[in-house]
Amino acid sequence: MATKRVLPTERIVLAEDGVGAGHAGSPSRGPSCALSDGKARSGRARDMRRLLSALRRLAALEKSAEVLPELGQRLAALEQSVEPVPELARRMTASAREIGAASARIEGLEHALDEQRRHLQVRTVMDWIAHATVRTAPLVSVVLPTRDRCAWLPRAIASVRAQTYPHWELLIVDDESVDDTPALLAGISGGQLRTFRARGAGVCAARNVALAHARGEIIAYLDDDNVMHPGWLKSVVWGFEQRPEAETLYGAFVVDDTARVLQVDRGDLPRLCFYAYDHKAVAENNIADIGCIAHRAGLAEAHFDESLREMGDWDLFLRLTRDRPPLALPAIACFYTTDAPHRLSNGPTNRAEGATVRARNQR
Repeated sequence: MATKRVLPTERIVLAEDGVGAGHAGSPSRGPSCALSDGKARSGRARDMRRLLSALRRLAALEKSAEVLPELGQRLAALEQSVEPVPELARRMTASAREIGAASARIEGLEHALDEQRRHLQVRTVMDWIAHATVRTAPLVSVVLPTRDRCAWLPRAIASVRAQTYPHWELLIVDDESVDDTPALLAGISGGQLRTFRARGAGVCAARNVALAHARGEIIAYLDDDNVMHPGWLKSVVWGFEQRPEAETLYGAFVVDDTARVLQVDRGDLPRLCFYAYDHKAVAENNIADIGCIAHRAGLAEAHFDESLREMGDWDLFLRLTRDRPPLALPAIACFYTTDAPHRLSNGPTNRAEGATVRARNQR
């Protein structure tokens, strides 16, 4: 029996919707036609998906369009609430000024509170010292230079004699006065008061004369136009007893007229001056008059620069405290007057000497 030969095309079966193709009784279209039909159906499906996606986006846009009027109203409200830029800038500038003024007031209040705290501290310590008993009795040498202030000098001398602490000596150096000062001193010299005659080389040289003759263990100072507080020398001795490691101390002083000191006006009420010590700050501005400074005798820096006419006391204070801070003693040392003649403060050498002292005493 002859074997029937099967053609390759008859062995190809294409699945289409689950129906076999190429079987007997079914017409065969061939593989190329079947592949074309499959591609066409795939393209139609892709188009259908794109159409559905577009319809979904259109529906979302239609939904968004419903809220557009509300968004427009809110935007208009925001535009109305925003102030013009110039007006906003003006209000910001005014607010900045108000903040600056408030900060200045707060700073002023803080300064006033700090000043009141210092005043209370001075009063408290002075009251304590007045009733305290010092355990030692060192001799205190008071250095007082003078020149042509015969009318003022007796008041300064009387303030030393009125001290509650009795162990002192007063060394007065007349720096070639041409008024009645020599006659005045000739009549009062003796006892605890010794007088010397300088060569007219200035207040720093006159103080050095007194330092060379001082016999005390402690050195204090007074200017001829100022008045020493009656409890100052006792306060000095008490302070060094309390702080035996201290070599220098300074106290408070009362200025009769700060406006006159600053040369802006006159007529201010007396003011207490007592400030915390910071060497860097003190090297820029002096905080202690010579009348409120005291130190132990024999210190290497305990001498005055005779080339300085106005700033010798400031220079001395900075040199004495450059390596070791002083004791800030809350007690009044002297009453500082500003109306005496021939004052050295704010004189012609003030600016130049101030620059010299600042430069040499920077740490």
